Amino acid sequence: MKISGEWELTLEELATLFEAKGWCYHTDQGLIIPNARLIERVLTELISDVLKHPRDEAQGGRFMVWKDPELANAYDLWLNVGFMWDDDALSEEERAILAEEDE
Repeated sequence: MKISGEWELTLEELATLFEAKGWCYHTDQGLIIPNARLIERVLTELISDVLKHPRDEAQGGRFMVWKDPELANAYDLWLNVGFMWDDDALSEEERAILAEEDE
């Protein structure tokens, strides 16, 4: 499968972002910061996963692939840059977990 389309960031720019942020992948060689080729492989695997199974999305490696409902064989690529939550809605258990992570 060849990935092509309208890119806001190139694979090389994505690899640079992963390097700048220190975002690693766990591989057979241990923790590594992915290069453009590995990121392309991850995205290809996610798209292949969506094609093989009857679903509209797959996620992994900080990415989510979402099937475009209006265009056949087209997928939106999403990059997870963080998590947000409503502090007022957290349970005591959730607060305790977040406090442990901050230590």
